[in-house]
Parts: sequence; structure tokens; C-alpha cells
Amino acid sequence: MATVEQALNVARGELGYSRWTDPQAGTKYGRDYATRHGAYFGTSGVPYCAMFVTWVLRQVGMTPPGGDFAYVPSGITAARNLGRLVAKANAQAGDLVCFDWDGDGVADHVGFVERNYGSYYQTIEGNTSSGASGSQSNGGGVYRRTRNLGSVIAVIRPEYTGSASSWELEEDGIWGAHTAKRFRQVFAVPTSAPWEPTAVRALQYFLSWALDAYRLKAATGVDRIPVDGFDGPITIGAFQAWWNASGIPAGHRVPVTKTWDAETVKAMQIALNHSWAGSKALGVKP
Repeated sequence: MATVEQALNVARGELGYSRWTDPQAGTKYGRDYATRHGAYFGTSGVPYCAMFVTWVLRQVGMTPPGGDFAYVPSGITAARNLGRLVAKANAQAGDLVCFDWDGDGVADHVGFVERNYGSYYQTIEGNTSSGASGSQSNGGGVYRRTRNLGSVIAVIRPEYTGSASSWELEEDGIWGAHTAKRFRQVFAVPTSAPWEPTAVRALQYFLSWALDAYRLKAATGVDRIPVDGFDGPITIGAFQAWWNASGIPAGHRVPVTKTWDAETVKAMQIALNHSWAGSKALGVKP
């Protein structure tokens, strides 16, 4: 088995592929599928979204739950039989999201969830178009898209290495045990060390070089973060200012309340999900 990030990195590497510029018949994903399931799948005109997710998972030594699939409803049925369907509100990075565009109860398309933003997903999909114009399930290209949850009919969870909590926090705005554990992993703070001052001091040190003095003063009224281990309004306000300046979309910025409110905790969870263990720094992908 592989990790979520390994699978998504393969999918990201395919962004920009187009069947229209592929010099061979069919698609690279269909040709691979054909080696196991018959020559038809390697011919031109065969929709390839499901073969794309199959190909990606096979590149990291996995298959979708129940094995390869080229027809999305079949993949859903196999996953349901194995108990690998999850509620769409709980979709996480690496899950397979299945769409029903016309609301007839039959899935039309599938791709990878890259981010779950609550009311919509950021996805990587094969055989779609780059935007709202063009076919959404037979557009020919591999693109990063945003999709609202209204068109989602099913979410499939492949069996990646590790449990969900080990590779991705649930971004629920609640600072629980998993969030605290992930914070300590990222900032290399031993589990035996207290939150104040040790863990807070690690966050303050990061913010002291990651946030410029102008933004810090505008948010908190001071031009220097005291690395004193006190989890107070200056530290929290500095994190909020850093988050808002980190390149995220405008709709995901948080008010500078200088408290660990739910929006701010969710922002921290998103940042932790984009950060390497032991890096002692937070990262965000816009």
C-alpha cells in the first residue's frame, strides 16, 4: 500500500495530459487498462476517468477497492460491498469522488479529492474539461477542478497506508487530541513537553520569522512577537495574520479575533495538513 500523498503526487504529475494531443490511439490510461482487460479499452473514444484513477493507484502499488474499474457505477458497487464508501461531508484527500451530473442516480464521472473545503472539493480528474464549458465527464484532459457537493453521488476511500488520522486531520475547527498530536509532530515537540511554554514557543519562533513586522503590527499592535511561551492574543493574532497573508483564496481568510475560535482552529488544521513532520514550520498550498 501507499500513502495518500504518494498517490496524489502521481495524479498531480498527470495534470495537463490530453487525449487530443496523445500521438497514439486511445489514451495512456486506457492502453494500460487494455493490457489486463481487453483491447477495446485502448481504442480511441473510450471514456477514461475511471481508468485514470485506476492507473494512478496502480502506479503506487494499489488498486481501487474491489480492483480495477472502467465504469464508475461498478466501482461504487465494489466499494459499497467492501464497506469503503464514506459520507461526502467526510471526504478527505485521496478519496475517489463520484459525480452524477444529471441527477438520475447513475454516476457519470470520478476523480480524486485533493482538498475538502466543506461546501466544495478541489479535485484532480481525468477526462474532463478545464472549466465549466465543455464536457465535464468526457472532455479529454486531466485537470484540477473545484466541485460543489450537490453533484456528488458517492465517495470511495481506497485503503491507503495508515488510518485517516495518521495522514490527515479532520478540519472540523475543534482543537482535539489529533490536532495537538499533529502540531507536535510538525514542530518536533515531545509529547511529554507541556503546551505552555514549550509548544507555544515553537509556534512563536516560526511566526517571528514567517510574518513581517508590518502585518504583525497591523494585526496585534506590536512589531515583535515575544517568544515567551504564552498562548495569548499576540500569538493567536500573529497566526491569524500569517494565515491571511499566506496566499490562500480570499474566501478562506479569517477575522483577526486573537482567540482560538473555530475558524482559526480550522485554519491551523489546514496548515498542519500541508506541513511536514519535523519541519518546525507551517505551509499552505493556495
